[in-house]
Amino acid sequence: MTCIALRADASVPIGSGHVKRCLSLAQAARACGLVPLFLCRPLDGTAAALLAHAGVEVLWLPAIADTVEADAKACAELLQGRAVTWALADHYGLDARWHDRVRARLGCRTAAIDDLADRPLTVDLLIDSNDEDAQQTYAAVLPRTAKVLGGPAYALLDPAYAAAPRYAFHDPVRSIGIFMGGTDPTGACLDALAACEQAGFHGPVEVVCSPLAPRFGALVEACAQRPQTRLTQQLPRLDGFYAGHDLLIGAGGTASWERCCIGTPTIACQTADNQRATLPRLSKRGALHWAHDTGAGLQVALAQAVAALLADAPARKQLGRAAQGLVDGLGSARVAVVLASAAGVPLRPRPATTADEALLLHWANDPAVRAQAFHSDAIAADEHSRWLCARIGNPERRLLVLEAANGVPVGQVRLERTGHAWEIGYLLAPPFRGLGLGAAILRAAFAACPEAVPLAARVKPGNKASLRIFRGLGFREQQVSDDRGPHLLFTLEDVAG
Repeated sequence: MTCIALRADASVPIGSGHVKRCLSLAQAARACGLVPLFLCRPLDGTAAALLAHAGVEVLWLPAIADTVEADAKACAELLQGRAVTWALADHYGLDARWHDRVRARLGCRTAAIDDLADRPLTVDLLIDSNDEDAQQTYAAVLPRTAKVLGGPAYALLDPAYAAAPRYAFHDPVRSIGIFMGGTDPTGACLDALAACEQAGFHGPVEVVCSPLAPRFGALVEACAQRPQTRLTQQLPRLDGFYAGHDLLIGAGGTASWERCCIGTPTIACQTADNQRATLPRLSKRGALHWAHDTGAGLQVALAQAVAALLADAPARKQLGRAAQGLVDGLGSARVAVVLASAAGVPLRPRPATTADEALLLHWANDPAVRAQAFHSDAIAADEHSRWLCARIGNPERRLLVLEAANGVPVGQVRLERTGHAWEIGYLLAPPFRGLGLGAAILRAAFAACPEAVPLAARVKPGNKASLRIFRGLGFREQQVSDDRGPHLLFTLEDVAG
């Protein structure tokens, strides 16, 4: 069994976000054929509560580690003898010293989930769903060889969010939902509840909060005193909660991406230092209303935001649309595909169908794809439809979609008979570019070649990625020129089907 070891902690001060997003990744990794293992410290009951019914094996570390080196040593000892392909740390207290020692002891690849870029990270893979410019942001703290997954396309949500019901807009606001993170360490739920009253909203309110929260007793009392207010303790998933209200008030942590995916208009506030990385970006994109505490206190800032949005239905509607356009719920699955591919789990080819038409057109019209095509104009929908229909079921023109074990489409490969050879072409879905998956989809497609015949591929001279891939796969190359202009012709003999 090929394992992925996930190192994360949870506690009332730390919160539950690190463990929750690692759990989401663990589910997606399992669907890709990897076996997840958790490494946690029993700091208080928070991590145990989160992991109790998660269906993953948990290896508990000693409660205290004096140094990063001691943490790495303890992790390596617990994992000794396991077939660990990846060791991933989602922990602000761990850095290059941890990665180097775990890699040396276990002989595995290392990865990190981070959003601070404030310390050296000697990893093979970095995931930061907050920052689409993460490649540049982390340049000073990452090895040059590290792959970077940056931006909302890689938001680590429970895989169920991909198919979860989205919010349906309603005016006026019928109810408000409040969730300030798994442990609400600052008592912000109380501020949000009071803000609803101050803003003049006297309708139903639902508050979700863990009994481990420091001010949970006061919150129970406040909810009991307010009519039509329900306090919900713990939920395995929050998608139903998000979709069930017309306005949400929440903190700017991991839950921000969950709310975006569901598309409910949201007021967000900062309750921890690391949330500074999320809130400005989402606010700039119009995906949430950021309630700044300008000195008058959080309650006042929230009350002003609630009052403004209650009176402005178009603004609420636009917030929801912008949010939902950022996150599709497939982030965990995409990250798992990258991890599994590096671990040697093969991609699976299948014939394209008419059901793939919109997806394939979206891929083909991506600006990066058009820039490397011999005809760079955007493809019209009707033209693409005719092209696709001419290939479906045609033994001389094969079009394959390459999927991971979890069903996520990674790219396409085109095979067309030209005389005695098959001409091959490929493209990757945008989230998988630059990660070494081009060669993987071509290798998977080779098995679909109907007979042992040569392959040929035509590549523009400036397409460095494709040049590197075809050379790495053993293709021979020559410079040619025809009506498409000068380009390189790659050939590979005797490919067995």
